[in-house]
Amino acid sequence: MVHDLRALGWLRWKQFKLGAVYWLRVLGYQPNQNSFLQNMYVVYLLAIGAFWVFAMWAYSFDAVTGLGNLLGENSPGTLIAMINIIPPLVLLVQIYVMINALRSTPLKLSFSDMAYVAGSPMSRAAPVILGFLRQVLTRWLILGVPFALFAVMVVNPFTEHADASTTLRALGVMLPLVVITWGMAWVLGVLRLVYPAIRRWRYIWVLPLLLLGLAWVAPDLVYWPGRAAVLVLYNAEPIWLWPALILLAAGLVALFIWQGDHINMIQAVDESQLYARIQKLGILAWRQADLQMRIRMQSAQASRKPFLRLPRVYGWQTLTTRAAVSYIRHPFMLLLSVVWGAAIAQAGVWIIANNLPVQLWIGWLLVIGIAPPVGLLYVFRIDVEERFLRQFLPFNGFQLLMADIVLPYIAVVVGAGLVWAVQGFDPAITMSGLIFIPLLALMLALCGAYAVTTTRVLQTRLLSTGLSFGLPIVAGVVTGSPLAALVVALLAISTLIGLVIQNA
Repeated sequence: MVHDLRALGWLRWKQFKLGAVYWLRVLGYQPNQNSFLQNMYVVYLLAIGAFWVFAMWAYSFDAVTGLGNLLGENSPGTLIAMINIIPPLVLLVQIYVMINALRSTPLKLSFSDMAYVAGSPMSRAAPVILGFLRQVLTRWLILGVPFALFAVMVVNPFTEHADASTTLRALGVMLPLVVITWGMAWVLGVLRLVYPAIRRWRYIWVLPLLLLGLAWVAPDLVYWPGRAAVLVLYNAEPIWLWPALILLAAGLVALFIWQGDHINMIQAVDESQLYARIQKLGILAWRQADLQMRIRMQSAQASRKPFLRLPRVYGWQTLTTRAAVSYIRHPFMLLLSVVWGAAIAQAGVWIIANNLPVQLWIGWLLVIGIAPPVGLLYVFRIDVEERFLRQFLPFNGFQLLMADIVLPYIAVVVGAGLVWAVQGFDPAITMSGLIFIPLLALMLALCGAYAVTTTRVLQTRLLSTGLSFGLPIVAGVVTGSPLAALVVALLAISTLIGLVIQNA
C-alpha cells in the first residue's frame, strides 16, 4: 500500500498544481509565458497573500480581544453563556457531519479520479487515507481559525492577558476533535461502500439525531468533546485527556482504513457524480451559488417522480401557484427559511438586549447580505434569467417578485416572528417588532431581487442591504423613536421597489 500511496500522492500533487495554476490565471498569471516576469508575479501574489493573512489575523486578534474585554467589563454573563454554548455546538457539528456521511459517502472522486483511480488495481485504502487527510486539514483550518479567535474573546477577559498560548491551545485541541468528528463520519460513510445495501435504507441518516435525545438523559456522555475543549482552553484539562483524545482518534482512523480495503469503487463513482459536476465548475461554483444549488436540486429530483400538478388558473395566480408548487416540491428550502429567520431574529434580540457594540451590528448586517435565506429568490431568479420567457409575462418586476416569493417570505416572517414573540418583551415592544419583521423581510427580498437584476450580484446585494437596513437602525438609534426607523424603512422599500421595476 505504501507504493500505491506514493503514486496517488504524486497524482494529487499534479492535480493541486493544475488547480493552483487555474486560480492564478484568475488573478492574471499567464502559464503559457514561462518567463522570469511570470515567475516573479507568482512570488508577488504569494507575498501579497501572506501579508494579507498576517494583517487580517492581527486585526481580528485585536478586535476580538477588545470585544472580549468590553463584554467582560459590561456583561460577563454573556461571556459565560458563550462558553456554555461550546459543548452543544460541538455536538451539533458532529451530528451534521454524521448525517452527511450517512446520506452520501465522504470519499468523493472527481472525473479525473474516476478515470485514473477507480479503474486502477491499486489498494482501495489509498484514496480513503489521502481523502481523509485532505478533508481533516481543510476542516481544521476552516474551523480552527474562527475557534481560536473565539477562544481569545472568551478566555482572555478571565485570564487578564492576551497571548499566543490561547490560540495555540485552541488550534491544538481542534485537531484531535476534527479527527474524531470526521473519523466517525468516515467510519459510517465508508460502510455505504462496503455494504451497498445500506443505500436502500433511505432514512438511516436520522439515527445521529438520537444523540439530541441522549443529551437530555446522559449529558456527560454526549457533551464530553466540547467540555474537553473548554478545559483545554482554560489550561485546566486532566493529565489523561490528551492521551485519551489521541487514542480515540487513532482508533477511528485505523477502523475506517481497515474498512477502506473492502470498499466497492463502483459505488464510490456512483455517489461522486454530484461532487464531480460541481467540482468541474471551478470558480463558478463559488460565484454563482444558485447554479450549485440548482445542480443539487436536479440530482435530488432525478431519483424521484415529481408530484403535484398546476391547477387551471389564469393571470397573476398562474405565477403564484407555479412558484408554490416549486417550493412544495422542495420543502427543505422553506424549512431553511424558517430556521434562517429565527436565527437572525435571535441574534438581533441578543444584540439589542445586551446593548452590544456596533461591531456586532455590522457583523449582523454582513451575515444578512452575504448569506440570505436559501431559496427566497429561487423562482424569481429563474424567471429573470429566462429573458425569452420573461418578455411574455405581462407583469412588472415587483409583481413578479411578490408572486414568486409568497411561501419563502411567509416562512422567514414566521420564523422571526415566533422568536420575537417568545422573548417576553412588553406588549408595545412585541407589537412594534411584529410590525417591523414583515417590512424587514420584504426589504431583504427586494435587496436580493435588485441584486439579481445587475451584473455584480454580491457587491450590489451587500451595498443595498447595508444601506437599506443600516439607515433605519441609525435613524432609530439617533432619534430614539421607532417611528423614525419605520419611516426610513418605508422610504428604502419604496426606492428598492422602483429599482426592481426598472431593472426586472
